[in-house]
Amino acid sequence: MEGLRQVFIANLKRYRKQNHIRQLDLAMEIGKSANYINSIENGKYFPSPETIEKIAEILKVEPASLFQKEDNVKLPPKEELVNRVYDKVIVSLTDLIRTTVNSELDTSAS
Repeated sequence: MEGLRQVFIANLKRYRKQNHIRQLDLAMEIGKSANYINSIENGKYFPSPETIEKIAEILKVEPASLFQKEDNVKLPPKEELVNRVYDKVIVSLTDLIRTTVNSELDTSAS
């Protein structure tokens, strides 16, 4: 039987992708770090009730719908892998750009 956490993760991914929202964009919208949503979707973290409400609002769903099991919501393995790699690349590139810009600003300020 699929646990509540796994149901939440599957629904979060599904609703996020249906709304064409990247992990990074969702994290920024809720005021969290760039890799926060990735960490949730990989089962590393679980959000607080307040954060779940913010996520649901952005995804335009009721918070309870994030916990409702639905059949056949999994993406084909190849598409899921492509989406996961894409999200990780975006987070990495964003972090690299931010680090480079900050380094350049620090250098020019000296």
